[in-house]
Amino acid sequence: MLLLLFCSAAVIYLTGCKKQVYPPLTDTEFNITGYIENDPADFSLFDQILQKTGYDGFLQAYGEYTIFVPNNSAVNLYMKSKGKTSIDQFNVDSLKNLVKYHLIQNDTITTDLFIDGKLRTPTLLNQYLTTGVVNVNGTSSYIVNGQALILHSNISLGNGILHVIDHVLQPATSTLAQLIDLNSKYTIFDQALKETGFYDTLNVAANVAANPNRAYFTLFAEPDSVYESIGIPNFAALQTKYSTPGSNPLHNPNDGLYDYVAYHILAEDSYLTDILSKPSHVTLSPGQDVISDVLQNTTIQLDYDLINGVQYPGASVDRPHSNIPATNGVMHSLLGDIFIKVFPPTEVDWDLADQPEFRKQTSIFRQAGKSAVGIASPMTNISWVSGGSISYTCEPANNGTYFWWNDVLVLPELRSTPTGHISDVVFTTPVIVKGKYKVWFEYQRTSATGGGQFYFDGNPLQNVIPQFSVIYSNGTDSGPVLESKGIKRYTEAPPSTTSNNVYSNTFGFYLGVVNVLTTDHHKFEVVAIGTSNSALTWDMVQFLPIDQNQEEPRYFNRDGTIGY
Repeated sequence: MLLLLFCSAAVIYLTGCKKQVYPPLTDTEFNITGYIENDPADFSLFDQILQKTGYDGFLQAYGEYTIFVPNNSAVNLYMKSKGKTSIDQFNVDSLKNLVKYHLIQNDTITTDLFIDGKLRTPTLLNQYLTTGVVNVNGTSSYIVNGQALILHSNISLGNGILHVIDHVLQPATSTLAQLIDLNSKYTIFDQALKETGFYDTLNVAANVAANPNRAYFTLFAEPDSVYESIGIPNFAALQTKYSTPGSNPLHNPNDGLYDYVAYHILAEDSYLTDILSKPSHVTLSPGQDVISDVLQNTTIQLDYDLINGVQYPGASVDRPHSNIPATNGVMHSLLGDIFIKVFPPTEVDWDLADQPEFRKQTSIFRQAGKSAVGIASPMTNISWVSGGSISYTCEPANNGTYFWWNDVLVLPELRSTPTGHISDVVFTTPVIVKGKYKVWFEYQRTSATGGGQFYFDGNPLQNVIPQFSVIYSNGTDSGPVLESKGIKRYTEAPPSTTSNNVYSNTFGFYLGVVNVLTTDHHKFEVVAIGTSNSALTWDMVQFLPIDQNQEEPRYFNRDGTIGY
């Protein structure tokens, strides 16, 4: 859904344009070959190509295809660009590859499935086509591969969907390494690829038959202009900045320049829509460091990370110079420098109530005495099964509750019987720096009799909360005594021995130790144990480095401040 909305935004962005409407045409009397043969005025040249390659036969048979057919004007332009005057002058193998690049098998893709990026299924040449929207004389039109406009679309035939295009599509002929080597804008990065050995990695054979198991990659390349803007005028300066002194970076995972270049490469074939489909992507760096991504308006930012209260700007993707296909993947150009950030394990204090859906409600978010109505799954960073909604409450300033920022996430219940109830809640965490951590879950005790089993990236944590109603402290225990029980005080709530003391009702519960393998967003999951048939109020989660004093910070105050 996000990607379709993203594409829609791109269309709307063309201010003053009207969108070209492509009504579906249905002609199930013909299969693809028959339809083309029946219209020689538009398709006689492409018909000759089909006959010369022998592909007219299987395109006359039944199946499910999507084909982009260039009209006669398009084929004439193509012949002229190749110095030919007839189809007979072309080598039959080159024509077979041409047809394969225009044909998708076992899928029928209409324009309502076009996105600002690659189509969901590759062509028979095993390369992806990309689609987008451009403004042509005040009308927004679909464009394929940045090369051909769609003239007529969504023609439904007996064995598939046909789109008519105004230019012949030309497949990629260069590897990723060759794309960089042949472009004078990337001389510094080109030399870095060669000096580290990654040029050879990205220069795999383009022939599918000769190398059917070849790998596909995504390359984030930085032009010379980016390096010059940060004081790196040549490769020697880049090597000085990143390479380990006295080290040879060639095939050397212990060298900083090798790691730097590896960090620009993904072992996946990801166009920009694929990049946005996941919050992060594992690179080829020896430490399996990840690149994060976020969409800000129409700008794609890489490594725009908030770590320990510090916002790192990362680098923007140069969209007009990205989605460049190669025979072994796709290249994207960057407007800034990305590099591996090395941090020690760093404390994460995660306010569960701070969710995008609530934060944008400025008249409610962190406004005393205000509540937001429940939201159904999924939210941006929370999803659950199988029913119910999650809401937000900011407590009145004088009601005697003690939460960080005085707000909480509210679940109506948590039941192990999922039908119509919340039984399993999955959160996406903030960025956590790789390392070992103790995990604390901070919440308010309620009358809910059920409990929860907790998971981190699918692995169960050592301790469970058997009942969210259990009192774990009498309100007078000291910090070390509390921690020995697997709980701790985390708010400014004063100790009390009264039956309603808030100290014993609001506390942190020790869930166990996690080994975070990558600096990235992760999954934190709560699965119901039994039936918690009353509302649950969850405040925050802490990931504290394992060798850190687990009692500090001591107080997370109602005004958002933190006390030690």
